[in-house]
Amino acid sequence: MVDDLRTSDIEKQESARQIRTYIGEEPGGRLRLFGVVPSTEWEQFGVAADVEALLQECTISTNGVIHPPTGRSFHPSEPEVLFELDPDAAEFTVTVDGPDHLESIVGEWSADGLSASDIFVGDQTRARRTHSKRQIKLGEWVYAVTDGSVDTLGEEMSLDTLGEWKILAFPAREDTTELLDTYGANLRTDEYGFEADVILPAEAHPTADKPIESPPGSTVLIGVTPAEEQDPMFEIVSIPKRKGDTVELTPTGPGNTRFYRTRVPQQGSKRVSVHQRNSSRHRLIHLHAVEAEDRQPLAESMYGDLGLEINQDGQSVLLSPIGEIQSTTIESSVTPATLPEMIDYVGPEGIELEIKAHFPLDHPEAPSFSRSTKDIESDLGNIGNWVMQGCIAIDVTFEGIGSVSITFGEQSSEEVKP
Repeated sequence: MVDDLRTSDIEKQESARQIRTYIGEEPGGRLRLFGVVPSTEWEQFGVAADVEALLQECTISTNGVIHPPTGRSFHPSEPEVLFELDPDAAEFTVTVDGPDHLESIVGEWSADGLSASDIFVGDQTRARRTHSKRQIKLGEWVYAVTDGSVDTLGEEMSLDTLGEWKILAFPAREDTTELLDTYGANLRTDEYGFEADVILPAEAHPTADKPIESPPGSTVLIGVTPAEEQDPMFEIVSIPKRKGDTVELTPTGPGNTRFYRTRVPQQGSKRVSVHQRNSSRHRLIHLHAVEAEDRQPLAESMYGDLGLEINQDGQSVLLSPIGEIQSTTIESSVTPATLPEMIDYVGPEGIELEIKAHFPLDHPEAPSFSRSTKDIESDLGNIGNWVMQGCIAIDVTFEGIGSVSITFGEQSSEEVKP
């Protein structure tokens, strides 16, 4: 039983040749359905093996797949095999025939088509189909496949189409508890076991399932934080699970973070699961080696340029929620009326943003007010007025992606209440 609990759901699905299915939002809000299966690993091949030739011997047939993968898609230099799915198909299959060396991928991979009971959980770029009664954390996004009969549509909800299906989307928050009860197949946020966040590399995407690309051998630091007043045992389990590869994390007390340090492999991928012992709670961490010159900045590879462009003193800097720079200061000598001309939104249309304006603690608006918008350009025009009214900083959150901040003048950290 201990060994079964230690085996992650990802490994169990792959052993059963199941396609992991996801919903993701593209810039502009269009939903897409896609599947993921694992690529090969370098360890499968001998030193003298011609990997390219072996993969060329593969034949692949599919059903319900819009853009089928090829043999080259399974190369160990690829972190995973991702392909778009037809949301109206009754079943999805990817059948791989090939040499014995490729036994880890050969066979029929399959997944059921969409149904009105399906739930996807994750963030707005990558939410995985999951089972009911799963514990999820506050802030995750829920996508519920419905028959279109939604009684009321609150501000925090959206109803979109995916093929012939209606998809209800909303964030898991304290004020959406009733939605979780109604549409979330009994998903729970009050019993979420732990947080596992990749601290290094700093540009790591918050989505757990998405591969983290970093230079070979670079340091990775993972922080694991249990729920308050709990001090369970955690372990790092390799995927696939191998004898002797399990690492136990040293306890640090109830609610306290404990850390796991590792490195990106010299080539290919390394996959581990953060596991809370004696439970079915797992979180996938997927590390993939990519040479620095071959890597695209995350903000560019996902969205093109994305963020706020600040033009000051003849220089331009991009504050990107997932780029290298997330914050800056505009000196108090700048005339507030010129601020709208200095700050420009860069990115695709349709992304929802939250703007939070901070004020001194003795100000009538203190400590802050916030608003959500999909028309960021119009709201940026109000920044000059906010600063003239006493605003000392703004935070702009790109929903499901990250945030950037601008401080106006030299303010002490005590003047802004988080």
